[in-house]
Amino acid sequence: MNEIQVWLDQVKVWYFATSTNGVSGIRDDTILVEAINNTPTGMFVSVDSHLHSEAIAYWLDACLQLSNTYQHQGKIDLAFSYLQFAYSKVQEMATTQDQDPDMKRWCLKKLDTMIVGLMEFCQRQHEDKWHQQSIELVNFHVLFMEGQYHQNLAYPSNNGIGF
Repeated sequence: MNEIQVWLDQVKVWYFATSTNGVSGIRDDTILVEAINNTPTGMFVSVDSHLHSEAIAYWLDACLQLSNTYQHQGKIDLAFSYLQFAYSKVQEMATTQDQDPDMKRWCLKKLDTMIVGLMEFCQRQHEDKWHQQSIELVNFHVLFMEGQYHQNLAYPSNNGIGF
């Protein structure tokens, strides 16, 4: 069994346990923290299979789950860091040289939706630093996307990869 499959199986255990524990709102997020901290290095390079794309989807959702948890606990900086981390990894995948063109487009489109989530997060905060952070995020996103030559607008090649 490969490293990504093992990682995905561990994360799925958390999702299964969370959905079947019968106690609403109580869960152990240490499994997700551990999974995010120990993501296989090969996860963010050359996504080339359904298993790999499924693992990416779970990884992204795990980051969002942790961000939501920490936001509800009032750990705003930690919550934001998981959103930023997810954004940066998707950005990394979009710029990987040997990444499949369809996957690159998926990443770029995902970045467009993620930046909206990051901005909304910042706008919900009450401190002035978050307003400035929101402006900086948009500016950096625009600069990054300009450098991608509108690849997010191209049509997919339908090569069979399930993105």
